[in-house]
Order: sequence, then structure tokens, then C-alpha cells
Amino acid sequence: MSRQRPRVLLVIGLLGGGGAERQLALFAERARHLVDLGGFIVNPGGVWDGHVRAQLARVYDAKATSRAGKLAAFARAVLRDRPDVIHCWHTAPAIYPLLTWPMHRRPVVVNIRAMLTRSTDSGAPKLQPSARLLRFASATVANSQHLFDDLEGAGLHAPAPLVVPNGIVVPEQAALHTSSADAPLRIAAIGTLKPLKNWAQLLRVTARLRQAGRAVETTIYGEGPDRAALTSLATWLGLDPARTLPGFSANIAEDLRQHDLLVHASHTEGQPNAVLEALACGLPAVTSALPACVALQAQGDFVRTFAVDDDDGCIAALSPWLTDTAARQRAGAAGRAHVIANFGVDTMAARYVALYRSLAARAR
Repeated sequence: MSRQRPRVLLVIGLLGGGGAERQLALFAERARHLVDLGGFIVNPGGVWDGHVRAQLARVYDAKATSRAGKLAAFARAVLRDRPDVIHCWHTAPAIYPLLTWPMHRRPVVVNIRAMLTRSTDSGAPKLQPSARLLRFASATVANSQHLFDDLEGAGLHAPAPLVVPNGIVVPEQAALHTSSADAPLRIAAIGTLKPLKNWAQLLRVTARLRQAGRAVETTIYGEGPDRAALTSLATWLGLDPARTLPGFSANIAEDLRQHDLLVHASHTEGQPNAVLEALACGLPAVTSALPACVALQAQGDFVRTFAVDDDDGCIAALSPWLTDTAARQRAGAAGRAHVIANFGVDTMAARYVALYRSLAARAR
């Protein structure tokens, strides 16, 4: 096998509608021409499943429900595939290549997006089972430096840490920004419907703005386990669930163009893909004070942050953009320019490919 085209086996969890899955789809589209990409899919299914499979030269399905069965399936896949590098795109399935490392001895790259999370009740750190096995990893990748800092704070060392920011495809056309002072302000949100994303706060804020006399329409694009609870909450708050929770968007760039700004209220996250996609479309963003979003705010007035779970703070951050169309347009243009300069999808793919080549060369 040529060193210029290493053989890589991706370890993939459920290909749902989240940012990590969108990043994988974009990465595979670019990288499949530069490396020999295969995939071990632990949990088949999800909205991106078919798209990602189409980019892979080889696919191995776990076809097992128990952890022991999946572990055995992974061991068989490695023996058959003989990869130069194993890359755990999702964090939870990293347990399979890390547990079997003494057998296969391949370089293992682990993405640590959700290696450590925090309880929304107590704030206590919660570690993935694979976290204790990181010593077997050859390299670790995060989309934001603070994820490595969090691991260090929990007493875990991430081997050979590398920050690879998310990559974004920038649409040719930016947002329309047609809302005026007497027209509804259209707020967009993107993400899986799950507690970590804190969509209940956005629904509360929307209802409060309406009660204060401001015409606001909020649309949350996504699917997930919280759909029923959020539908009930939207109804109780007087919001239209069909308009507010339309489901997963297969063309999010076009949908975002119809909105005026994005709100992202997540409790914890690395580098939110949703925020970058909104900026790429020319929408300013109001977000919870996630470290990556605070860093974006420091780069210009196209992101404004508020304390997690602070409804008043969210409304205060929104207020300057509620009625000032020109200000939203200026902020959106600045954010779009920032994403173009710093978050290209080709740059993201090239960083991963360079890592593969380096690890494959050292392993020979």
C-alpha cells in the first residue's frame, strides 16, 4: 500500500442528524479521493447512513446487539480489512478498537467530542467508558481546545492532541434578511432533540418575546428522543408545534437563508456545527456561553453569548438584533467572512489526511 494513500478504517456510531454526523459526511466526500476509506458501523441506521456508506470503499456492520458481540465483530473486521490506521469518529464506539488494541496493534485516532460531559443537574463530570482506555490511542482529535482542557481537568491525558476545527461548506447565497420591524423575526435553531441541547429554553424565550408584543417565529430543525416532550411544551406555551418542530432538514443551508438569526442554547458542546453553518449563511448567532462560542464572540460582533439556562440573558443578547435589520446584515456578513477564512471543509479534511499519513508512516 502506498504511503500516499493509507488504508483507514472509520469506526462509526449511529449516523443520526447531529453535527458530528454532518461533519463525517462532509469529510468522507473529500477524503475518499485521498485515502482508502472503509467503515465499521456499530449501529446501522440514521439519516446520514446511506450517504456515508456511499463514500466508503468497504463497509462492515456490527450485526450484533451486545457489547461482546460488537467487540467480536470489530475484531473480525480489522483482521479482514488490515487498515493502516483506525479512526474512531464517534467517541462511544472507541471502546472497541481500544479494548482490542493489544491484538491489532494499529494506530488508533479517537475523536473526543463527547468523551466528557457534565450533568445538567449537578455539573459533575461524566466520562465515557472509553476514556479510561485512551492510553492505547495514538492520537486524539477535538474540534475545540477546551475539550482537551476539560479532560486534563478530569485527570485524563489525551495522547498526541490535535485540534481540527469543524469544516463548513459555505453556500453561494447568503441569508435574505427581509424581516422588518413590523414583520415576524425568524429565529432558526439546528440540532438533535435531546436534553443536552436545551431546546426548552429557546421555547420559553420565544413565548416571552411574544408575550412582550414582539412577533417572533422560531423553527428548530432536528429529530430526537425529546420530540414528544418539546411538542407538549410548545403547545402549552402557545406555540405551533408543526411550525416550531418541523423535523430534520436535508437542505439546511437553504432553510437557514429564510431566517434572520440563529439561537443555540446548548448546555455543553465542543464547537457547535449549527453555529458555524448559520454564520456561513450570513446569520448572526446568539448562543449559550460555550467556550468555542465565546472564542467566536471575541473575533467580532457576529456572535453574542449568554449564561447557560439564563432566559433573561438570552433575551438581552437578542435584543439589539430584534428590530435592527441593518445591524443583523452587518453582523451576518462579518460572520460569513470569518467562516470562509477559518472553517473550510477542505482544510478540515486535509488535516485528518495528514494525520493518517504520519501515523501510517510511523507504523511501518
